[in-house]
Amino acid sequence: MNALVLVYGDVHGVGFRSYTKRLAQQLNLSGICRNEPQGVKVFLDGEKAAIEKFLETVKSVKPSGFFGPNVERVDVRWEGEKNFQPAWRSYVGFEVDY
Repeated sequence: MNALVLVYGDVHGVGFRSYTKRLAQQLNLSGICRNEPQGVKVFLDGEKAAIEKFLETVKSVKPSGFFGPNVERVDVRWEGEKNFQPAWRSYVGFEVDY
């Protein structure tokens, strides 16, 4: 199963992409993520239950004290749905575009 995820909020320059990678690896998901002007774009490949756990976890991300990411909204497009887009490049495991 594949999903394209757009994460909005304070997610730039606060370690969110690295967090995303660790979480995806813990859930045995493959994919890729990168910064976009409006947030972070994440492409996920794996079991649907693992992707749903990823989404649930990411939706609850709030800053620790004054610093850290703050997720305000998460949009997901599942493979086969309108506006779903495949990964923008090939990947091995889970990668972060810098």
